[in-house]
Amino acid sequence: MRNRKLWTGWALGLALGLVAVAGAGGCGARSLHYEPVVPEEEVATQITLEIYGDSDGTLRQTRTLDTEGPVVVEVDADQPFTEAPSYYVYARADGFYTELYYAVWGDTIDVDLDAVPELDDALAGVIFEGDDLAAHHYYANGAVVVEGPDGQEATLTTDGQGRFGLAGVAAGSYWLRVACDGETYRFEMTNGPTTDYADLVYYPNIFARAPNLYLYPETTTEVSVRLGFPQGGEVVVSEPPYADGWQVRVDPDGMIDDQWEYLFYEARLPRRVQTDRGWVLDGADLEAELRGLLTRLGFQGREIDDFVDYWTPELAGAAWWAAYPMEADALVTLQIDPAPVAVRRVWLYLQPLVAPVSLPEPLLPAPLDRQGFVAVEWGLVLGR
Repeated sequence: MRNRKLWTGWALGLALGLVAVAGAGGCGARSLHYEPVVPEEEVATQITLEIYGDSDGTLRQTRTLDTEGPVVVEVDADQPFTEAPSYYVYARADGFYTELYYAVWGDTIDVDLDAVPELDDALAGVIFEGDDLAAHHYYANGAVVVEGPDGQEATLTTDGQGRFGLAGVAAGSYWLRVACDGETYRFEMTNGPTTDYADLVYYPNIFARAPNLYLYPETTTEVSVRLGFPQGGEVVVSEPPYADGWQVRVDPDGMIDDQWEYLFYEARLPRRVQTDRGWVLDGADLEAELRGLLTRLGFQGREIDDFVDYWTPELAGAAWWAAYPMEADALVTLQIDPAPVAVRRVWLYLQPLVAPVSLPEPLLPAPLDRQGFVAVEWGLVLGR
């Protein structure tokens, strides 16, 4: 079967290979005058295909085509996360716009690139939404604000394949801004005397879902808790309200201000996940699988009950799950005063599977000594 190009996409995330910072914006800027750049129909040669596994993001194969035309995608995928191995394919050639294709095993993709015009003082490129594990997409029909070196601005709209371009602009550094869901991201491009081209790839944030922080002081204690975001991020939901930190009274049984059994928050964070090591859980007996894993990780009693009560219904439906441990401290730091004698934090990145896969299992942490003031936390990030 002949497959289509990926024409849809939306924008969130961080830049890859270019500069990206959040929160940029401007109002009332002078207009930047430019001429549009229109792709040209030419035949590309020496095309590089990069074939990635959808649902694992692994580069499976790189091949070179002498020219455009049909290509059958039959690439080894020893542990597919879908019933039929699926792929996304980048096609690149010098002087041509990069294109993106999607295929499952045995599909034929028709590689057909468009040329980037050689113009005076022009910028052009393609914007993609990236994902660490799943298929990338075009930032199709999306708004892009271009800020020139003298502060002038223009608003462009990408086409159905995420392409943008402007010509007749002065040499210098330009910032391109895209915004979605309240986040703004900036990419820097430098314009020379001819057409300067770049592919812009940015990645969606992840959400740490329902981290629950349990505190067990030896006596009723006033406790201060602050969260830090060393790589960026923010609290989006919390209970009790987080504000600039929690100042709470905690009893030895973990009850907080006579109302809560744990500190709850959810956070928007940069995407930092690993899928090299993990545990495979049977979705047919998920509650028992989760209870067993959490016990081995040092949790007990209501900590485990809260996890399975909250997550088992939401995770229903997948045949299998891969549970990858995350480095919670690298994303969100905890500052607890007075300091506990022991802290156990476990965040899991869970990805649904259609069949079990073979994964190297991570080393289990040492048994948790619960003598003295102890803090434990679990959290979860859901993959596609």
